[in-house]
Amino acid sequence: MYRKQIILNTFINFCGKFLSFAVQLFLITYLIKNIGMDAYGIVVLAFALVGNANLLEAGFGLSITKYVAEYNAKGEWRRLLEVVNTNFVVTTLLALIFCLVIFVINEFLLEKIFTIPDNLINTTKDLIRILILFSLVEFWSVGIMRVAEGFQKYSLMRSVELFKWILRAVFAVTAIEMGYGLVGIGIAYLCSGIINFAVLYLLLFNRTSNLKLDLRLSNKESFKLLFGFSIWIFLSKAFAFISYRIDTIVIGIFLPPVNITYYNIAFKVYEALNYGFSLISSTLVPIASEIEAAMNREKLSALFKKASKYTVMLMYPILIFSFFYSERIIRLWLGSGFDVSTVLSRLLIFSLFFMALVFSGTVMMTGMNRVKALVKYNGIASVINLITSVILVREIGVYGVVVGTLIGTFIIVAGYFYQMMREFNFSSLWFLNGVVLKPALLTVVLFSTFMVFQNMYISILSVVIYFLAVFAFLVDKDDRKSILSLVKSYV
Repeated sequence: MYRKQIILNTFINFCGKFLSFAVQLFLITYLIKNIGMDAYGIVVLAFALVGNANLLEAGFGLSITKYVAEYNAKGEWRRLLEVVNTNFVVTTLLALIFCLVIFVINEFLLEKIFTIPDNLINTTKDLIRILILFSLVEFWSVGIMRVAEGFQKYSLMRSVELFKWILRAVFAVTAIEMGYGLVGIGIAYLCSGIINFAVLYLLLFNRTSNLKLDLRLSNKESFKLLFGFSIWIFLSKAFAFISYRIDTIVIGIFLPPVNITYYNIAFKVYEALNYGFSLISSTLVPIASEIEAAMNREKLSALFKKASKYTVMLMYPILIFSFFYSERIIRLWLGSGFDVSTVLSRLLIFSLFFMALVFSGTVMMTGMNRVKALVKYNGIASVINLITSVILVREIGVYGVVVGTLIGTFIIVAGYFYQMMREFNFSSLWFLNGVVLKPALLTVVLFSTFMVFQNMYISILSVVIYFLAVFAFLVDKDDRKSILSLVKSYV
C-alpha cells in the first residue's frame, strides 16, 4: 500500500513542481530583463522581509498536515475539524501581528538599515505595503494547502500551485508592460493571491464532505496539541531560515541590490534541486504519521532505509550534472554576465550532497513528532552561519554569505545523522554500505565521463543510462513492479 502511494504521490509532485518552477524561471527572466538587476534585487529583498510571515505558518502548517493525516486515518472527524479551525484562528492572529510590525518599521528598515538607491526608496516602501496584504492572503492559502497535504490530495495541490504561478506571471507581465513598475508587481501578486485562495477554498472545502471553516470549533485543547508539536517545528524552520533565507537580508544590509540578484539566481538553481528532495520527502510526513499512529516501528525503520537509499540514488547524478554544468545552465537561462551566480550556485549545490544523506530521515522524524531532537543542531548551525556570514561578507562580498551557509550545513548534517542513528536504529557502516556506496561509485563514473567528454549532450545521455541502470539493478524487485504497474495504468 505505502509503496504505490509514495511512488504515485512523488510522480504527481514532480509533474506539478516542474511546471510551476518553469513558470517561475520565466518570470525571473522577464523581470531581470525588463526592470533591471537592481530593481529585481529589491523585489527579492521585499519578499524576504514580508515572507518571514511564513515562519509563523511553518510550524503550525506542518502540524496540521500531521494531525489531519492521523485523525483521518483513525476516523476521528470531529478532532480533525477542531485542529483545522484552531490552526486557522491562531495563525491568522500571528500573521496579523507580524504584518503590523513590518508595516510600522518598514520606513526605518529601508532608510537606515538596507542599501537602497535613493530613487527607489519610496517605490520600495509602497511595494512592501502591498506585499504585507499579499502575505496575509498567502498565509491562508498555505494553510489550506497543508490540510490538502494531510488528505494526500497531491493532484489538487500541484494543479492549484501551477495555476497560481501562471496567474502571477500573467498579472506581473501585464503590470510591467503597462508601466506600473515595482508597485505593479506587488498589485499583481496581491490580485493573483486573492484568486488563488478562493480557488483553493472552493476546491478543497466544497469537495470534501463535512470539511468546513467554523471558528466555533476552535478550542484550547487543540491549541495545546498544535502548539506542543508546532513550537519545535517553528524553531527548526526559524533556524533554517537563518541558515538560508536571511542571506538575502545580510546582502541587502552590506551590499548593493545587484548582489541580491546574483545570489537569488544561484539560490533558484539550488531551490530547483531541493525540489527533488521534497518530491519524495513531502509524501513521507503523512505516511510516517499514519505508521506512527499504528505503533509499527518496523515499518517506520523500513520506510526510512528505503527513502534514504532512493533519495541518494536519484539525486546524486542530478547534483553532479548541475554542479558541472551550472555555468552552462545559467547562461542558457539568462545569458552571459552571471559568473558570480555560477560560483555561488556551485557552493550551494555542494551543500546538497551532504543534505541528501539526511533529508528523508529528518522529514520522517517531523511526521513522527521528533523535531525537538533536531532543533538544537539547527540553532547552533544558524548562529554560526549568521556570525560567519556577517564577518565574511565584509571581506569577500556575496561569497562570504554562502560560505557561512556551507559551514552551517556541515554542522546540521552531522547532528541530524547522529539523531537518525538513534531513532531508526542503524549503524554508520550499514548506512555507508546500504545507502551511499553504490550511488557514490556510479556518480564517480558519471563525473569522470563529464570530465573526459565535456559535452552536455553526452552527459545527459550518461545520466539517463545511470537511471536505467539504477532501475534495473538497484531498485527493489517489488518497487520495480509497483512503478511499472503505475506507468501501465496511466499510459
